[in-house]
Amino acid sequence: MKSIDWNKMSELGLIERINREICHPLGLAVSRNLETGFSTKILISNDGEWEYDPEMKSREISDKEIRKIIGSL
Repeated sequence: MKSIDWNKMSELGLIERINREICHPLGLAVSRNLETGFSTKILISNDGEWEYDPEMKSREISDKEIRKIIGSL
């Protein structure tokens, strides 16, 4: 079985997608340690909201491209 760490998840845009679509509306956010690639916690917003900076460039990769990248690992 293959596996990827949270740094690879971020490269694929999946952490942002998980946060935008699932966690942020609930006041949660996936976090990770950039050095280790591990995620040890989910952050809880003090005010119940999370938003990405509107100036942040989104890493939008299609499901097809993600599958292709994962398949090549």
